[in-house]
Amino acid sequence: MSTSTAQAAPAVAPDPPRLAAADMAARLTAPFARGADRLPLVVRGTAVDPYDFQLHTAQFGVTPRPLYILQARKDVPAATTVTFGVRGGPALSLPLPDGLTAGTSVPLPDGTGILTGIQSGLAGGQEEWWRLTALLGTMGRLLWAVGWERDHLRRQLARTAAQRSLAHAYGAHLDRNGAGLGVVRAPGETDGAYRRRLTVARRWTLPTPAGLTAALNDAVGPIDGVADPLVLDDTDAELRRGLLPLRVAPLDLPPGQSVDLLGTVGTDLPRPPVEEVFHPGLLVTLSPFAAVHRPLPGTPEPLLVQPVVAAAIARLNLFASLSVVHAGYDPRAADARATGRAVLLSHDTIPSQRIAALAHWSGFDLVTHRTDGLVYAECAPGELLGMDTGDGVLPVDGTLTLTLRPLVPPPGSLVRWYVLRRGAGRGELVGPTEGASVVLRGKAAGRVVVVAELRLADLTASATRELVVRPVTLADNTAIGADGTLDPDPPRPMPPGEGLHPAFLVRHDDPAHAEYGTDAETRRMRREVAEHLDGLLSLVPPGTTGKLAVRRDLSATAGQLAKEARELRLSHPGLPLGTLGALAHRAGFSYVRVAGGVVTVAQEHQDPVRVTAPGIFRDVLPIGTTVPLTVTPSPAEIGAAGVLGWSTGDGAAALLTTAPGTMSVRGEHGGPAWVQASYRMGDRTGAYQFTVRLRPELAGHTLPPATRALIIRLLEDLRPLGVEVVTRLLPGGNP
Repeated sequence: MSTSTAQAAPAVAPDPPRLAAADMAARLTAPFARGADRLPLVVRGTAVDPYDFQLHTAQFGVTPRPLYILQARKDVPAATTVTFGVRGGPALSLPLPDGLTAGTSVPLPDGTGILTGIQSGLAGGQEEWWRLTALLGTMGRLLWAVGWERDHLRRQLARTAAQRSLAHAYGAHLDRNGAGLGVVRAPGETDGAYRRRLTVARRWTLPTPAGLTAALNDAVGPIDGVADPLVLDDTDAELRRGLLPLRVAPLDLPPGQSVDLLGTVGTDLPRPPVEEVFHPGLLVTLSPFAAVHRPLPGTPEPLLVQPVVAAAIARLNLFASLSVVHAGYDPRAADARATGRAVLLSHDTIPSQRIAALAHWSGFDLVTHRTDGLVYAECAPGELLGMDTGDGVLPVDGTLTLTLRPLVPPPGSLVRWYVLRRGAGRGELVGPTEGASVVLRGKAAGRVVVVAELRLADLTASATRELVVRPVTLADNTAIGADGTLDPDPPRPMPPGEGLHPAFLVRHDDPAHAEYGTDAETRRMRREVAEHLDGLLSLVPPGTTGKLAVRRDLSATAGQLAKEARELRLSHPGLPLGTLGALAHRAGFSYVRVAGGVVTVAQEHQDPVRVTAPGIFRDVLPIGTTVPLTVTPSPAEIGAAGVLGWSTGDGAAALLTTAPGTMSVRGEHGGPAWVQASYRMGDRTGAYQFTVRLRPELAGHTLPPATRALIIRLLEDLRPLGVEVVTRLLPGGNP
């Protein structure tokens, strides 16, 4: 290769591969190599270092006629023109073809003289952009012509492979990278902005709040000198909710169909399990006041059933009184009547398909509408013994008689009774602890559990009931909890910042039985407090002189429970404080204290929203029936302080709305269901929302449209599915 008097080249960025012509020339034999001689030129800034061809002339004895080759060191922008200075002649302008890429080259016109300078208008020294080579022989020209295509293909291959790299992809190739990540370019979005979004999406792993905030700030960069300018807030708004449990059931059961406890309708449903033990002496006789006895011919008389069936018949009377029972216990039956767990039903005025559905509503575990018009209703195994406990309440030092069902145990059986403590409650059996009945005495307020156990040969059956022992009076300076525990901790206040909005308070107004002082605010209290206050007023013995004095501490130093309208101070001129305190405990207040000349009552926090469906009975919603829902307080009462939302679950029911503020529920298929109404209070986001905003120190700053658009697109790409992003606090655009 020829040399010149040019100085050493300055340091520049790494070069692309050499020209293919140079690689091929290195493989020529000596006779042909002289024709492939070449001279690399040195570019500094916009100058070409001086050079000559004396060495070539001295070595080969021929004056060369150079062909200059301009090779790009990196991809060249479109519409670039390179201007060369030529010694002793006019400047030479060379328009370059669009798409000239690093490593590819173009020739200067043949016969161009000695080059002295180079300019292209591209930023930086020209040595960063170009490499100049003079081909000094005919063989070199031929090799360049042959190798140009190789240079071009080599560069295109490198560019194609580089499109897999996000840092080098562009245009449609960048779009394909985005498609693989599920991130689509927005209309008008530049390669640079799109590449930043894809870079964040590629390293995205888990959409945690901290991770999402870091990704947004990394892509956006500082704003007005503030690093990490974006804040993500996923603090949930206060929710005030109410729940309505429902049971969706068929309104009619066609002949030949069965329905199980969960509401599944079919022709071959699984039967309830069979009992492990059974004795006919433990069956009870259905009272004629519970059902009409009309036994089928050949059916045993009287109509005997297990206690669980008798309880289901009692519930059926709430929907259809005095159903006709045609058959109960029948040891010859091939179904659950063989152990008294099933009956055959009808009704004198209600169609059989409706009675079948009502039997399902009443809690029978399997109901079949037989083709003969009778209804077969079966219960799953339950307690073999029944127990009569009255209202299940007895006073401290008072007694209650408990009776076994059946009243006459089978011959040879032994019945023993036990009392178990549960919490603060205590009771004891007075007199005999064996036999068909016992007497229980209350010893301490609270809940107690009574167990009756019957043994007959190798059979053991039991009945368990929970009873409540109530105090008759409370001593001064004594408090009692709902479960009878003495001197418990009062209810806990709500967490800081979660005070209840005044719209959730109700106005208690019973001037015939209560007086509230001069401050009207005393009448406003939590709904659950008002309900227990109503219960207390109903327990005041008739003829008691005076009215219940109701006060609420409204002073600046009031306790937190009083501020939350969950605490009242009570007195009554016709009742001792201890008696009033005992009645308040019986009315269901969570906490009652007698001290300081008043009875202080307080209530545990409960959901303040109430959902009702006036069109249904005992929470049973017939399939295909739509009933309106009401929520208390209403949206009009809440106003702008909260936003009402509705939800339902389990799929058995669906919510329907025909206008803002109205909601109905429709039974879709049999099974348990629920409807919830909730108010989202304040301006915070909901459970599946988060807000993106600027840091407080950037208050008043307006985001440029491009920056705001980048943030919105990143949020669309990175937010978790099913989560809503609230961007109304980002200045510079619409929500």
